[in-house]
Amino acid sequence: MAKRLLNLPESVTDTRLREICRDFDAKVYAKVRVADVLGIDGSGIDDELFSFGLKSHFDFVITESDDIPIFAVEFDGPGHSSLEARRRDQLKNRLCDHFEFPLLRVNRNYLSPTFSNWDLLSWFCTVWFVKRDWDEAVHDGKIAIEDSVFDPMFVSAVTKSGTRGLELECHARSEFGRLFREGIIPSHMAEWIVAEDTGGILRALAWIRVSEHEGVVAETAMQHQRVGDWIHFAIRGIVLSRLEEAVTTVLDSQASPLSVPVIHERAEAFNSKFQTIMACGSGAVARKHV
Repeated sequence: MAKRLLNLPESVTDTRLREICRDFDAKVYAKVRVADVLGIDGSGIDDELFSFGLKSHFDFVITESDDIPIFAVEFDGPGHSSLEARRRDQLKNRLCDHFEFPLLRVNRNYLSPTFSNWDLLSWFCTVWFVKRDWDEAVHDGKIAIEDSVFDPMFVSAVTKSGTRGLELECHARSEFGRLFREGIIPSHMAEWIVAEDTGGILRALAWIRVSEHEGVVAETAMQHQRVGDWIHFAIRGIVLSRLEEAVTTVLDSQASPLSVPVIHERAEAFNSKFQTIMACGSGAVARKHV
């Protein structure tokens, strides 16, 4: 009896990837052997990595229209929490690092369209293509060097399906603005810190006042992604979206706000524990790192 190649979450991932790739004239291949993507022969990698490359596969490989691989996507299901699965994941990560081959790791949480109608799988892949085109435009002089800082908040994806903004936190910012205009909260500006821990995990903390003396905090983390140094913009969008959800919960009296001094203590502790990448806000913690 033949075995099913893709389980249900992998099938959803495959469908989403094909939708995105059609917009950028790219292709998707499922279950491709690592050694057929990466040139491991004569590469100088150790025996363990070489053997693993021969035996393992990528869940999905995205290629140019001429079938040249450009990045891979791994769907990490519940089974990836075992020690052996984590060992294999680390070997695959090491191979991609060695060959500088982009690798995106996703799970079920990346499939829900909960961030300004984006799901994280679609957002990451779309931004990858947009950033590549952006870099080419900078190289060709079509974008001035002084304007070359890439922040998805200010960029739109222009594809065959239409034009779509890339700001993950768009809905959250809009909702904070509405609550401020209606006099429900004293400011529409959230404060936040994006940082990295010693294991390469991205972490973010965000907070906003809901009264003169109280506020709401949200915190989140995201595994390291091997797709580009723009990934910290993703966790900024995620934490601000989580903050908007937390504010709604507090305003609906389903949770209690925190005092401003407690929030500042939590921000200081976060700031001292992790290496700050970027931050924004009027507080002392954020000002030190903007």
